[in-house]
Amino acid sequence: MIYSYGISMEGTYHIKKSIPCQDYHHIVKCDDNFVIAAVADGLGSAAHSDIASKIAATVSVDYCAEKITQPVETDIVLSVMREAFGAAQNSIERKAQDNGHSINEYDTTLTLAVMNNDMLYFGHSGDSGIIALTVDGLYEQVTEQQRDDDDRVFPLFFRDYWVFGLYEKKVCSVLLATDGIFETFFPFYIRNAPVNIHVALARFFMDNSVLLIDKVGEADIRAQMEEFILNIPDAQVNDDKTVVVLVNASINPTLQPEEYYIEPDWDELKRKHDEEWTRLAYPHLFKAEDEAADEALDSKTVMDSDEALDSNDDESGCRPTEEENQSP
Repeated sequence: MIYSYGISMEGTYHIKKSIPCQDYHHIVKCDDNFVIAAVADGLGSAAHSDIASKIAATVSVDYCAEKITQPVETDIVLSVMREAFGAAQNSIERKAQDNGHSINEYDTTLTLAVMNNDMLYFGHSGDSGIIALTVDGLYEQVTEQQRDDDDRVFPLFFRDYWVFGLYEKKVCSVLLATDGIFETFFPFYIRNAPVNIHVALARFFMDNSVLLIDKVGEADIRAQMEEFILNIPDAQVNDDKTVVVLVNASINPTLQPEEYYIEPDWDELKRKHDEEWTRLAYPHLFKAEDEAADEALDSKTVMDSDEALDSNDDESGCRPTEEENQSP
């Protein structure tokens, strides 16, 4: 059975500036093993993006819930999801026209997930995102944030950037989040690490062995997560915060080695990053240290070469010469 929870919370920056929450989410359970969900993030530069995000999430999910029927066929699901994006954008454009506003005042992102048992279908536009917990126990990024070189977001209006697909692996849990929360799962200090996702945090949100959502209940889990998100420091996220999680409690993911789940040593990672940055910015400060290291390396290389020559001499001294081999 698939359980779910969803939270949309106004960011502290919006509260201070008296800006309404521009995030929205919507979840529909079609049956015990078939759930559809979406998150949408209205662009801050658009005056009525809060209206647009609500329309985008609601229309896209409701459209899919109406049109997708069992048995589920991949081509049909993806086709319906594309239609749902179109229906959402068309509804936004009609709302803007009815209100006498420019469509540019209604920009929003849209990220949509259809979870059928252990299969994940996704649709995506903008800089929100999806993370999956696969049945083999790995946390993986499903979608990429869509921004241009100047960090401007490609919203739903840019139809050429819509992405749809069936995720290649079977999943047991899916997380959708708008950019403020989504980016917390990909900390700067581990961006180039073999595992660049904050696994401990993702596990806290998504793994039913931690959540126990089938035992605790969806309402209680939602309340717990809402309190956790409310206490995220402003320095980390002051934007609106939306997260939706779908959990198939009947599937137990394979456990990875314990080190996969260990919280990184952020202080040490920061220290290394700061040192690398300082070396690049002020190389003269490390000139003497680097020269000493080079000399030590050269000395070790010479010693290693001498040891290798001595070893060769010893070996050659143990072998008879060609003349010795030929003597009677």
